Formats: sequence, structure tokens, C-alpha cells
Amino acid sequence: MNRCFVEPAQWSQPEVTLSPEESRHLARVLRARPGDVVALMDGQGHTAQAGILAADPGGVCVRVHEETRHFEPPPSVSITLIQSIPRHALMDGIVQKATELGARAVWPLLTERVVARAGSPVAKKRRDRWLKIARESVKQSGVAWLPDIQPVMSLSEVLPRLPEFTVPFMASLHEEACPLRDIVKGMTLPTPMSLALIVGPEGDFTAEETLAVRQAGGLLVRFGPATLRVETAALYGLSVLTHEFSLG
Repeated sequence: MNRCFVEPAQWSQPEVTLSPEESRHLARVLRARPGDVVALMDGQGHTAQAGILAADPGGVCVRVHEETRHFEPPPSVSITLIQSIPRHALMDGIVQKATELGARAVWPLLTERVVARAGSPVAKKRRDRWLKIARESVKQSGVAWLPDIQPVMSLSEVLPRLPEFTVPFMASLHEEACPLRDIVKGMTLPTPMSLALIVGPEGDFTAEETLAVRQAGGLLVRFGPATLRVETAALYGLSVLTHEFSLG
């Protein structure tokens, strides 16, 4: 069944006109017709089925089947990926896969070895692109919750917020980093809880950045003997945390 994204403000309405983008895709690409049934989701835990009333490419109108409305509460354990920004295509893929793996938020991070700059028009356009990628990933995967894609931040903006997390894990090549497996094995934490996974750029964080994160409460972890690429480290860390803390 085709999934369509609906804005949260529309969710309580019995009839919904889909966005122009959703409408064009349904009517022109998927060739949907009146009477067809689609799945609706708002990225805030709500899902339902709906019948198409009118399949106009300029605005597909659907009627919600009220008995199918469902709300899935957010997981008791949330994971935020704090990701140093790599090259465009790599970050796009990281946002896509983080959404599929159930990350509740993605914080794009600027560090010394990252070229982009916060607040620039380019940074805003990239965030808009990441939001679109996350929406498409939600539709593809059926994940009920859309991750919160934050504006690009500097490390100095992130550090004061690390105490918000029950445990902020920092992927690191530092010699004092402990194996992630050993850290999470047998770890008993209260729920609900909030975890952060901080992943650096190619070449890792600088010594000064690593020290700053540690002083702010970050726990240095490593992912085995191999030096992983940025995108591999992000997905590996998210997968382990998701598995160990039963988010799925």
C-alpha cells in the first residue's frame, strides 16, 4: 500500500487534500484512481488508511477510514545522532538510514575539520534537503516518528546541551576509548532515557574537541579495531544502540 505524508495540523480532519508533491506522485507516477486505498502518516506517531476521492495531480483528496486511525507512542529510549557533516551524498545517506533505524533527532555538527558554515544559505538549503530525505525515508520504511532535523550547530552550541542526555556516547579513535560492546553489555539504565551518539568527521575530532566533549560528559567509545568511514560509524553505532536498548 502506498504511504503518503500528511501535515500534523491536518490529522484530525475527516477529509484531507494531500500536498502538491504527494498528489503529483500519486496521480502521475503511481497512477492512483478514486477508490484506491492509501496509508497516511504524519511523522508524529499517527497512522491511518484512507480512500481516494479525487485523483487530481494538483490535489489528491482522500477520506480517512476512522476505524483505522492509530497512534504509536514514541519509544521509551530515544537516540539523537550528533553527526559531523561529511560530503553531501554521505550526509544524505546518513540522514536516510538514521531515520530508518529510528533516530529521534539528527543534529548536524560543525567541527574544525568540517568545511561548511552554520547560518549560511547553503547550510539552510542542505537542512531543507535533509528534512525531505527524512520524510521520504519515513514513508518508505513505515517508521511512525519523523526525526527532528536540527539546524547546523557548532560544537560550542552542542556542548552545553549534552547534560540533556542520559548517556552521550562519543565515537572516537582516542587510545582511552572503550569498546562500545563492553560499555553497553549489562548496562542498566532507567526508562524513559535519552541517548546521544556523537560521530566525528574524517580524521576524527581534534584533541581539543575530544577533551571538550569529555569534560561535558561525553563517554568515549570505539567500534572495534578497524578505522571506519564516517557513514559506517554512524550506522554501526545506531544499529548497536537500537539493538541493545530494544527500540524495535
